[in-house]
Amino acid sequence: MIVHDYPALLRMRRRRDRWGKEENRLYRRHRWRSEGFHGEAKTWHGLARAARRGLENMRIQAFLTAAAINLKRLAAMILEILRSAIFPRPKAAHAAINGRQNRPPARAPAWRHANNDPRAKAAFFNSPTVQG
Repeated sequence: MIVHDYPALLRMRRRRDRWGKEENRLYRRHRWRSEGFHGEAKTWHGLARAARRGLENMRIQAFLTAAAINLKRLAAMILEILRSAIFPRPKAAHAAINGRQNRPPARAPAWRHANNDPRAKAAFFNSPTVQG
């Protein structure tokens, strides 16, 4: 099928064939972002198959799919901002003021782990699923 902007597609392909190393490097750096976005749209949002016939309807479907993905990412970003506002993470400066260095928290004693706690073993073996 030949569409009305086919010459533009040919011009772009010819221009890409003339790219040097720098242009190819920039494209490779950018490609993983766009391919991931298109893969998500195709796999999770139905862009693999056109819902209606015609280029204009396919364009509308692509715009709506992009809007849905952007709204989903916006909601995730807002949720992360709210989480960080409600449950702030201690910063290194606050830890140094309180006398703590940047080190991982101490592990709980061995007797507090479920696999060493006799009460946890008794609770497991006395559960209805094990007694069956």
